[in-house]
This record gives sequence, structure tokens and C-alpha cells, in this order.
Amino acid sequence: MPPTRSSSTDRAGLFVLSACLVAALLVAFLAVRQQTEQHSREQFEQGTRLVKALSAIPLDGLTPSSGRPNPLAAVLRAHGSADLAFGLVTDPTGRPLAEVTAPGLSPAVQPLSADRPAEWFGHGPMDSGVAGLELMEFHGPLLREGRLEGFVRIAFRAPGMGFNASQLPFVAGLALPVLLLVPLFFFLLRSQLRPLQALSARLETFTTAPPGEASARDVVSRFALFLDAAESRIRELESTRNDSETSVKLLGYKKEKVESALETLPEGVLVLDEGGVAVFANAKVGPLLGADPAGLLQKEPANWAIAPEILGVLAPLLGSQAGAAKHTASYHPGADENRRVSVWALPLFAPRDATRRLGTLLVLRETTDQLLAARARDEFIAHVAHELKTPLANISLYGELLRDEPDLPDETRIEAVNTVCDEAERAAALIGNLLNISRIEAGSIVIERQWVRLGDLLNDCMEHLSHGGRAHGLRLRVDVPPDLPPVELDKDLLRIALNNLLTNAAKYNREKGEVILSAEESDERILISVQDTGIGIPAADLERIFEKFYRSADQEAVSRGGHGLGLYLARQIVEMHQGQIGVVSQPGQGTRVTLSFRKPHVLLRAA
Repeated sequence: MPPTRSSSTDRAGLFVLSACLVAALLVAFLAVRQQTEQHSREQFEQGTRLVKALSAIPLDGLTPSSGRPNPLAAVLRAHGSADLAFGLVTDPTGRPLAEVTAPGLSPAVQPLSADRPAEWFGHGPMDSGVAGLELMEFHGPLLREGRLEGFVRIAFRAPGMGFNASQLPFVAGLALPVLLLVPLFFFLLRSQLRPLQALSARLETFTTAPPGEASARDVVSRFALFLDAAESRIRELESTRNDSETSVKLLGYKKEKVESALETLPEGVLVLDEGGVAVFANAKVGPLLGADPAGLLQKEPANWAIAPEILGVLAPLLGSQAGAAKHTASYHPGADENRRVSVWALPLFAPRDATRRLGTLLVLRETTDQLLAARARDEFIAHVAHELKTPLANISLYGELLRDEPDLPDETRIEAVNTVCDEAERAAALIGNLLNISRIEAGSIVIERQWVRLGDLLNDCMEHLSHGGRAHGLRLRVDVPPDLPPVELDKDLLRIALNNLLTNAAKYNREKGEVILSAEESDERILISVQDTGIGIPAADLERIFEKFYRSADQEAVSRGGHGLGLYLARQIVEMHQGQIGVVSQPGQGTRVTLSFRKPHVLLRAA
């Protein structure tokens, strides 16, 4: 039996030796292949970074001029890559402006399309003009303030798979440890097989020897020890597997938490890796870029950037190791001037290493509301300035007339004084309306209700109108039933609303027209009306007359001035009292504005 076991062990050793030799050759082959692929990846990263760094340089910084050598050659020489085959700077039509080519090469360079921004950044193989030599080209745009000025193009020699003498030390360094492990592995194999061989010999002795020569208890005991050792090893392996699964689940949970947090943000968020490839996009990105967020992943910006402004903010960051500078821009999607999207690009660094770049964060936010608000603010300022300019100019004009002409006739002097008073009242009314509207919209006005006799209030308002110059030549009438019950309202606020309505009735009335201020009651409501016999309101304007700053385009109404705040303020005051306001008008016949409030026994008090 011993000779048989020895020969079996020797055969196993020869098999292990042969397997190790095959493994060494396979490892050497895979190592050379891995080295070639690693070289290709490094070349891709170098090309991507280099072309994006060159894209950040102005066009005149890459083209030669009188008295200055070719700057492109200096930049590529500083890069120091032995695989660099050529560099080229062209204008948008493809005309070369600067060129550097390795000796012996005549690459066929095809022009790029200036009309397709999605193809400005990219890479691909190209013909070198030399048999057996393949080139990998990288290209990018040269932009100035979002405008295309040209292209920069570079190419590297593609690494081959062949084996050469320079790789012999590397292959030998990998194969030597494998071969040195052969005797160690064989020794360990024999040491591990020795207990099994002894157990096998005892079992054979037990089965062939006469009864009593072998101890069955000893054989079973050794076999039990072997099973215990195997079970212990299995438990260790299972524990290691469980720990690995737990780590994987924990990493997945953390990744889901980060992605969930980014999904809840109101902005569109894109995360790009160091090479500029999109690795994450939340759902908000879709409407802002007009694309499915999932379709953006694993693509470069040239494939999804819908505006040159996006490429403009990314160009200084992609492939750059500069500091944590933030770049911003904005664009109008689909050339819609009434819609705006703002873009922020920020570099991402490792939490514990501020010098290690991880990628780029691109944030997109719909800022159309801010755009429209800015336009409304500018229009408001221009409108108020215009409304104040006219009365102030008239006040200044007549003031200078009164100052410089002491011998004016009495009629002219009275007219000048009345004009100054009217224009001052007009400016004060505008400023007062603006202040009241500001307080109402800010929520700083609190209604102070009190019992009000409408007859007294309406007479006071009409008397105030009669003292102004606008009521000159008009018939003014107040019609209030003597038994009209009092109402619980804010007297000061209601006075402001009525004064605005009466001012409009006088301003847009006809010569020798009439203004009627009346009040009446129904079963549950008190109605206050302001009626005039003026020019009326066109039907097209009736739905918008209560909007802030709205003014009719009717030429006769425009000629009489106005700032578009009186009716808006009146409606705000009425609605604060839980009331209603309505208007009925016929062009050329006049206008009737009616305020409606609930009577005292059904009126609900407001805060």
C-alpha cells in the first residue's frame, strides 16, 4: 500500500506543477492585456482632460502670431506624452489656424459641424495615413461668451496588444511568484493530505486486519475530529460571506439615501464623473433639458447640453484640478424669451482630501418667476415714475410762473394755483394708494370696525370731491334713505375706496355730467353705488379693470390719465370686509360701480 500512495502523491505533484505553469502563462497573458487596456483608459482620460483644458484657453492663446512661436506646440510639448500624434486648431469652417504633427504621419482630418453643438465635444478613431497604425482623436470647442470661435483637435497613437522585450521584466515579475508558490503549495498539499493518508491506512488496516487488531473507536474518533475541523472552517467562510453581504447592503442603503435627498431638491441636479460623464440625474432635470433623466446617464455633455451656455459653465471645470470655483450662466429653453433656466457648475472634492477631484455638480433651476418679477418691477418703477413726472412737472412749471411773473392777471394766477393744488393732490393720491396697497399686500392692516352711518360718510366723501378741481362743472348728488341702518365697517378704509371711485367718476365724466353716490338696502345686504354719465368702459376691458396697474387702451380714457390703482385698491378693501364689488358700463353712457355688504344682523365680524 505505501508505494501506491507515494506514486499517487507524485502524480498529484506533477499535475499541480503543470497547472501552475499554465496559470503562470495565463496570468502573464492577462497581465499584458490588462496593461494594454489600462494604457487605453489612461490615454482616454489624458485626451479628455487635455482637450477640455485646451477648450478653456481663448482662441488667440492657441494660435501663433508675429514674433511668437506656435503656442499649441508649446502646450503639447509640456504635456510630455510619447503617444501624442498631432494637435490642430481650426476655425468653425475647418480651416487650420495652428498645427503640430509627429514625423511620418499624414492624418486625414475631417471637418467638424459648427451647427451641431452635441458633436463639439467628442472622440473617435481616425486614419493615420500609415499602415498598421491607428489613432484616437479627441476634439472640443473654443468658446468666447457662449459663441463658437473654433475647434481644438488632438490625437494619440492607439496602444497595441503585442508583446515586446520591454514587457519581459514585467511578465517575469508576475510569473516568478506563481512558480515560487509551486513547492510551497505542494508542501502544504502533502502536509494536509498526510492525516487523510494515515486515516485511509488505518481504515484499510481495520477492514483487512483480523478482528481485534484495529481499534474502531480510534478510527471513529479521528474521523469525528476531521468533521469538526471541516464544520469550523465552513462556519468561518459563512461568517465572512455574511459580513460582505452586510457591507454591500449598507453601501446600497447609503447610496439610496443620498439619491433620495437629491430627488427631493426643487432644482435639477446632475452629477458628472471626472471625465465629464453623467452618473446621476434627478427627475427635475427632465423638463429643464427636455430629455428623460435615465437617457442622460453614461453620456458626455455634448450629447445632452441643449444650450451653449451649459457647455460654457462646464468647460472650465471638466478635467481641471483648479480650486472650488463656481461658474454660473442662464439660458432660454427653446429660444423662449419668457422662460429662463439658471445653471450652476461646481467641482466635487473628496470629503477628507480637498485636492482630490471626484467630479462636477451641475445644478439647474427654473428662474422664470424671477425673470417675470424683475420685468414687473421694472415696469412698475417706470409706470410710477411716469405718473409722478407729469404732476411734478406741472407743479414746477406753474410754480416758476408764479415766482417769476408777479404781475400775472388774477385769472391766470388762480388757474396756476388750482393746477398746482390739483397736481399735488394727484401725486399725493398716487403715493397714498401705493402705500395702502403695500400695507394690504403685506398683511399689516387690521380692520377696525365701528358702527357707521352711511348717510354721513357718503356726504363727507361727496363734499371732499366737490372741493377738488375735477368736480368743476359736474352735478353731484347723494341719495341715501333716511331709515338706512348703520353698518359695522372700517370707516377710514371705506372712505379710501369711495374716494377712489368718486375720483374716477369725475375724471372720466363728460362736461356738465353727473355723479350720483347712493345707498340702498335689500333683504340681507347694503348696497353702495357710484354712478356717472361719462365715457363708459369698453366691454373688452370690464374683466380686467380691477387688476393692478391695468389701464384701458381706449384713446379717450388714455388722454384723461390715471395710474390703474384706484379700482384695484377699492376691490382689496371691499374683500377685506367680506363684501363684493361689481361694475356695469356702456360706452358713451356711463358707468355704475356697486359695493355690496351684509346687513348688521347677518354680518360676520372679521379679524
